[in-house]
Amino acid sequence: MKKRDDGYVLDTSYPMFYYKEMEPIWLSCITNFLGFKAPDITKEFSYLELACGTGINLLVSAISNPNGNFIGIDFNEKHIKIAQNAVKEIGITNLEFIYCDFATFLKNNDRKFDFIVNHGTYSWISPVHQKTILDIVSKFLNNLGIFYLHYMCHPGSTPLLPIQKLLNIVDYHTDEKSNKSIEMGVSLFKELDEAGTFIDYTRIESIKNSLYTDSSYLAHEFLTDFWNPLYSIDVHKTVFDITKTGYLCSSNAFENLDNLSIPSKIQPILQKVKSPILKEYIKDLARNQKQREDIFQKDSIPFVGEEHINSLNKIRFKRMSDCPKSGAVVFKTPIGDINAPKEIISPVLEALAKKDCTFEELLDIEHFKNQPRLLYETILMLMYMEYIHPSSLNFEIINYDITKRFNKWIKKNKIIIKVIWDKY
Repeated sequence: MKKRDDGYVLDTSYPMFYYKEMEPIWLSCITNFLGFKAPDITKEFSYLELACGTGINLLVSAISNPNGNFIGIDFNEKHIKIAQNAVKEIGITNLEFIYCDFATFLKNNDRKFDFIVNHGTYSWISPVHQKTILDIVSKFLNNLGIFYLHYMCHPGSTPLLPIQKLLNIVDYHTDEKSNKSIEMGVSLFKELDEAGTFIDYTRIESIKNSLYTDSSYLAHEFLTDFWNPLYSIDVHKTVFDITKTGYLCSSNAFENLDNLSIPSKIQPILQKVKSPILKEYIKDLARNQKQREDIFQKDSIPFVGEEHINSLNKIRFKRMSDCPKSGAVVFKTPIGDINAPKEIISPVLEALAKKDCTFEELLDIEHFKNQPRLLYETILMLMYMEYIHPSSLNFEIINYDITKRFNKWIKKNKIIIKVIWDKY
């Protein structure tokens, strides 16, 4: 097998990583929280993942939403065969994996989608392929549809540029497979570091930490020929120009809370800025943003009047297994620890420890009565910490025989994942 196809790693499989931020329930919940209507996932809907890898995110989403129709495409044949075998073994009937590249899908597809998602690809591929992704969104995303796009960005990923170039050059000068050549490159980096090469490099410790992980992941992360952090405001403009979808918010719950995710001394400066474009760029600077998980929407419709609170009231939240049952909580964030006082957070934890709760039920807690904004912030922070998760709106129609087969499958494949189903 050749090592690359149009500059992208082909000879090693991307590890099975699950990203909750791509799920239909998560995308709908965040969109609703930010004050916009989302596709109704209690009815039939359609979902497309571009560059789906081995398909772990789609497997979870398809099982959680039997009323949804899911498609994943990838140009790595090994990825698709693994995904197709998983579908067959688990017995999922509403999910299809297609072996093809973006251009072929753009040419041959005739279906429309309520959700189109792309994670871990956009800033790693050529501008030609980036445009094809956006052409797919432009042509096949339904009105009110959600487009999720993950990419590396400045300024947080900028210091990695010379290190990525080093690893890429090492790979080009060896016939070893990519997961072996990345180990050679990392070994050379460590030698150079010990010799003092990077003594004046900013954030060198963070760079070193990023290299201590699975070699297959590192190969996909660093060996592409088109590795290129982007400016978010440039991405937003390009996405709108081609797809006519507007930027709504981040799929990262924490990043939608400016009063918490932006250092306090910067907030007065940010509040004086009138330009939304400049404001968004300052946020990236303030957070030293490394990656973005952006949500765009086609023909977005904001809630009017009581529609917003009525929508939030229906969202149900489930406590995850490692969520505290009571007491104060310390939220670990990129800008430091945030302490949630016991009197505010403990009643929420205690309620969720007893049962799944809707936003409306939590709003009845004494401290949150007439303070929906405070509850809104509390829930988003708990979601960010993976202490709670919006619970499936389709739990009554989930096939729990399939969930049991899925759990056996992930155990067999040694995949660590937090599932959100109500049983098993």
